[in-house]
Amino acid sequence: MRFLLIAIVTFSLGVGALGMDDDILVAQDGTSILSLAGRWAGKGTMIPASGPSESFRCVVTYFPSKNGSRLRQNLRCTSANYQFDGATQLQIIAGKVTGRWQDKVNSLEGAVSGTVTADGFHILLSGKLFDAKMTVVNSPCQQSVTIVPREGTPIKKLSAVLKKC
Repeated sequence: MRFLLIAIVTFSLGVGALGMDDDILVAQDGTSILSLAGRWAGKGTMIPASGPSESFRCVVTYFPSKNGSRLRQNLRCTSANYQFDGATQLQIIAGKVTGRWQDKVNSLEGAVSGTVTADGFHILLSGKLFDAKMTVVNSPCQQSVTIVPREGTPIKKLSAVLKKC
């Protein structure tokens, strides 16, 4: 289930990129990228193309730059069968999200591209073994993330909720 590990990496990307453009520092609810700093934790579910769903738990730590235009993120996720330790570097310029992700355990990496929205963002995730669309919706204390990989992969959908408050 290498795809589960890749999906968890990409899931983490969505949680961190919200509102990093200097022109869009304030999200719809008044929070900024700077408010992401610190530790977030939550649970998620991976729905495979076939077979039973699998639950996982993640802890994500965010390190935004002083002006919020860059974000470094560390992610650790575990389930009954898998473990992941990832890192992400993101940048926002004129409402566009770009960056890279890396899976330290499996020596995988990929690119991130997308746009910031009023309450989150829409991004495309790519890598050697993984392509997906991701949507993130943010509120002051919670973020929901949904990832839908391209057809033909072992994962149908990945969703999670992370909380800070």
